[in-house]
Amino acid sequence: MSRCPCHRSPLPARRGFTLIEVVAALVIFSLGVLMVIRLTTTLERQMRYSATESELVVRAEERLDSLDALDFDSITVGTTTVGLTVQGTSYDRIVAITPVTGVLYRIDVTLSPATAGAGPTYSTTSYRAAIW
Repeated sequence: MSRCPCHRSPLPARRGFTLIEVVAALVIFSLGVLMVIRLTTTLERQMRYSATESELVVRAEERLDSLDALDFDSITVGTTTVGLTVQGTSYDRIVAITPVTGVLYRIDVTLSPATAGAGPTYSTTSYRAAIW
Protein backbone atom coordinates (compact mmCIF):
# COMPACT_ATOMS: atom_id res chain seq x y z
CA MET A 1 0.00 0.00 0.00
CA SER A 2 1.42 3.36 -0.92
CA ARG A 3 1.09 6.46 1.10
CA CYS A 4 -0.52 9.49 -0.23
CA PRO A 5 1.81 12.55 -0.41
CA CYS A 6 -0.69 14.51 1.63
CA HIS A 7 -0.01 12.34 4.71
CA ARG A 8 3.49 13.54 5.49
CA SER A 9 4.64 14.10 9.00
CA PRO A 10 3.74 17.57 10.23
CA LEU A 11 7.42 18.49 11.04
CA PRO A 12 10.06 18.23 8.35
CA ALA A 13 13.36 16.53 9.26
CA ARG A 14 15.84 18.96 10.87
CA ARG A 15 18.99 19.82 8.98
CA GLY A 16 21.64 22.08 10.57
CA PHE A 17 21.39 24.42 13.55
CA THR A 18 18.89 27.07 14.48
CA LEU A 19 19.89 30.70 14.89
CA ILE A 20 19.52 30.48 18.69
CA GLU A 21 21.93 27.52 18.84
CA VAL A 22 24.52 29.33 16.72
CA VAL A 23 24.30 32.51 18.84
CA ALA A 24 24.57 30.50 22.08
CA ALA A 25 27.66 28.67 20.76
CA LEU A 26 29.27 31.99 19.76
CA VAL A 27 28.61 33.47 23.21
CA ILE A 28 30.18 30.46 24.95
CA PHE A 29 33.18 30.53 22.60
CA SER A 30 33.64 34.29 23.14
CA LEU A 31 33.60 33.87 26.92
CA GLY A 32 36.31 31.20 26.62
CA VAL A 33 38.47 33.47 24.46
CA LEU A 34 38.07 36.36 26.93
CA MET A 35 39.16 34.12 29.83
CA VAL A 36 42.25 33.01 27.91
CA ILE A 37 43.17 36.64 27.12
CA ARG A 38 42.77 37.62 30.78
CA LEU A 39 44.90 34.66 31.89
CA THR A 40 47.59 35.60 29.38
CA THR A 41 47.87 39.18 30.66
CA THR A 42 48.02 37.97 34.27
CA LEU A 43 50.79 35.51 33.42
CA GLU A 44 52.71 38.21 31.54
CA ARG A 45 52.54 40.53 34.56
CA GLN A 46 53.73 37.76 36.89
CA MET A 47 56.61 36.86 34.57
CA ARG A 48 57.72 40.49 34.39
CA TYR A 49 57.61 40.74 38.21
CA SER A 50 59.65 37.53 38.55
CA ALA A 51 62.21 38.75 36.03
CA THR A 52 62.61 41.96 38.03
CA GLU A 53 63.04 40.02 41.28
CA SER A 54 65.66 37.78 39.68
CA GLU A 55 67.63 40.74 38.41
CA LEU A 56 67.49 42.38 41.86
CA VAL A 57 68.96 39.23 43.41
CA VAL A 58 71.76 39.18 40.83
CA ARG A 59 72.58 42.87 41.35
CA ALA A 60 72.70 42.47 45.16
CA GLU A 61 74.85 39.34 44.98
CA GLU A 62 77.22 41.05 42.53
CA ARG A 63 77.69 43.88 45.03
CA LEU A 64 78.37 41.41 47.84
CA ASP A 65 80.89 39.60 45.62
CA SER A 66 82.67 42.86 44.82
CA LEU A 67 82.95 43.64 48.53
CA ASP A 68 84.17 40.11 49.20
CA ALA A 69 86.99 40.64 46.68
CA LEU A 70 88.33 43.62 48.67
CA ASP A 71 90.80 43.35 51.52
CA PHE A 72 89.07 43.62 54.89
CA ASP A 73 91.00 46.76 55.77
CA SER A 74 89.92 48.54 52.58
CA ILE A 75 86.17 48.13 53.27
CA THR A 76 84.69 51.43 54.44
CA VAL A 77 82.16 51.38 57.27
CA GLY A 78 79.03 53.40 56.52
CA THR A 79 76.06 53.59 54.18
CA THR A 80 76.17 54.27 50.45
CA THR A 81 73.25 54.74 48.07
CA VAL A 82 73.54 54.27 44.32
CA GLY A 83 70.78 54.69 41.75
CA LEU A 84 70.35 52.06 39.07
CA THR A 85 67.73 50.90 36.57
CA VAL A 86 66.23 47.40 36.63
CA GLN A 87 63.72 46.35 33.94
CA GLY A 88 63.00 50.01 33.17
CA THR A 89 62.34 51.00 36.82
CA SER A 90 64.63 53.25 38.86
CA TYR A 91 65.98 51.57 42.00
CA ASP A 92 68.12 52.66 44.92
CA ARG A 93 70.82 50.24 46.05
CA ILE A 94 71.65 50.88 49.68
CA VAL A 95 74.74 49.19 51.10
CA ALA A 96 75.16 49.48 54.86
CA ILE A 97 78.39 48.20 56.41
CA THR A 98 78.44 48.11 60.20
CA PRO A 99 81.14 46.71 62.48
CA VAL A 100 80.04 43.82 64.68
CA THR A 101 83.45 43.41 66.28
CA GLY A 102 86.88 44.68 65.37
CA VAL A 103 87.34 41.79 62.92
CA LEU A 104 83.75 41.28 61.69
CA TYR A 105 81.52 43.48 59.53
CA ARG A 106 77.83 43.07 58.79
CA ILE A 107 76.93 44.00 55.20
CA ASP A 108 73.29 44.76 54.33
CA VAL A 109 72.35 45.29 50.69
CA THR A 110 68.86 46.56 49.91
CA LEU A 111 67.43 47.30 46.49
CA SER A 112 64.16 49.21 46.55
CA PRO A 113 62.28 51.18 43.90
CA ALA A 114 62.94 54.92 43.89
CA THR A 115 59.16 55.41 43.72
CA ALA A 116 57.36 53.55 46.48
CA GLY A 117 55.29 50.63 45.19
CA ALA A 118 56.81 50.71 41.68
CA GLY A 119 58.25 47.20 41.99
CA PRO A 120 59.57 44.52 44.30
CA THR A 121 62.19 45.12 46.99
CA TYR A 122 65.10 42.80 47.79
CA SER A 123 67.36 42.72 50.85
CA THR A 124 70.21 40.45 51.81
CA THR A 125 72.72 40.33 54.63
CA SER A 126 76.23 38.95 54.72
CA TYR A 127 79.19 39.05 57.06
CA ARG A 128 82.84 39.69 56.28
CA ALA A 129 85.60 38.74 58.65
CA ALA A 130 89.25 39.72 58.71
CA ILE A 131 91.81 37.02 58.18
CA TRP A 132 93.59 36.23 61.42
